[in-house]
Amino acid sequence: MTDERMLTFLHAFDREKPAYLNELEQYSRENNVPVIRPQMQSLLRLLVTWGRPMRILEVGTAVGFSALLMEYYNPAECQIDTIENYEKRIPIARQNFMCAGKENVIK
Repeated sequence: MTDERMLTFLHAFDREKPAYLNELEQYSRENNVPVIRPQMQSLLRLLVTWGRPMRILEVGTAVGFSALLMEYYNPAECQIDTIENYEKRIPIARQNFMCAGKENVIK
């Protein structure tokens, strides 16, 4: 996204992320694990806040950052199912869900 007005609109809905998300984002960047860009984080926050989905299917878990982001900002009770093809990352994502206390919400 390059339109400054759109970015300003999206960022108007931002609020501080919890520490565990900031730490996971930093870990991901330091270890070359794909993580969504800040502009897409803002868009996801807007979509889950307004859309209030009850179920989400995420394709591409990596270390679980996006799933945790969507769960945190969704004001509705929501079940998130996430799929990861790279088996070495699955236990890392599960551990991150457990550490955040979201293992019953994100599968």
